[in-house]
Amino acid sequence: MNDANAPDARTSVSTTEAAALLGVSKPTVQRWVDRGHLKAWKTVGHHRRIELASVLAFIAEKSAGEVAPMPRSAAPRALTVLIVDDSPEDRTLLRALAVRVLFGATVDEADDGFAALVAIGRQVPDVLITDIMMPHMDGLEMLRHVCALETGRPRVIVAVSNLAPARIAELGGVPKDVLLLRKPVSEAALLGAMGRSGLVAGLPDAST
Repeated sequence: MNDANAPDARTSVSTTEAAALLGVSKPTVQRWVDRGHLKAWKTVGHHRRIELASVLAFIAEKSAGEVAPMPRSAAPRALTVLIVDDSPEDRTLLRALAVRVLFGATVDEADDGFAALVAIGRQVPDVLITDIMMPHMDGLEMLRHVCALETGRPRVIVAVSNLAPARIAELGGVPKDVLLLRKPVSEAALLGAMGRSGLVAGLPDAST
């Protein structure tokens, strides 16, 4: 693929980043590209870029056999939530809030943007709650990747941060349709965000 037809760089990753997401070596990623398992192209500077959607699809395909199908007679499943934050204390707080607000939701955690993308590739959560400032891949970059996907996006995405709105705007801002809450997040604020999203009928909107 040449640069004229290449996807936006925000929807792609380097070979090193793809290897980290997939948990394999760079030569393995290169072999998978050569075999057509991953879509890639080269930049003008001859650097290989790999389509993020194909990486996530590959993760999902490899993980599909590990997930047992839900019986038809099973009760409706609980909502699933993925919390992304490099602070264990903040993850614990957000987990407790999510369980209370979403009435027993199943919660998974990730400590940076890369780990979050891997988790989303394996199972798309109903709700994604992510910090903005994190090492390796920050929340804004991760959100740009997630929001660029045509399929496999969480139903509700919430960004949380103690940064001033002006600073967040300087960093590029949160993508459209991403709800932004200020840290420390209160139960009322998260309850209001879920109410505005319409994910759970009957939740009040704290902003009104």
